[in-house]
Amino acid sequence: MNRRHPRARRLQVVLDLTEREEKEALSVWGDIEQKLRAEEQQREQLSLYRDEYQQKISLPGQLSAGHMHNTLGFMSQIESAMRSQNEQISLLRKRADAARELYLQWHGKVKALSDLIDRLEGEAAAADDRQAQKQSDEWANRAAFNRNGQRRT
Repeated sequence: MNRRHPRARRLQVVLDLTEREEKEALSVWGDIEQKLRAEEQQREQLSLYRDEYQQKISLPGQLSAGHMHNTLGFMSQIESAMRSQNEQISLLRKRADAARELYLQWHGKVKALSDLIDRLEGEAAAADDRQAQKQSDEWANRAAFNRNGQRRT
């Protein structure tokens, strides 16, 4: 973008860099959230498996003693996997919260810089308008003076 105000031109470079950092932070946050959803789905799948095996052992006479022993062992493995999954989810939630905070910090900086640049550009435009009005007034006064040989009011 072509900026008129010299400070706004310099700040545009900073804004461009800050926007890149904001975009990267958003991407990282999105990646972590995606991993978190996948881990939660995997935990849900483990929970379904556990419930399915729980139903099998709750039906009397359906399983032999050896099969019951194997099923209980497998359920124990599922419970262990679910505990690991919960730990992983907890860590990913912390990482997602930190990534979100970082994104929000960069987003705040982008907004502040954009607002500052807009304000500087507005001030530059107002100064240009005042200068143009001043020149217009001077030309009008000169034209009036030249036509009559004297100044008009």
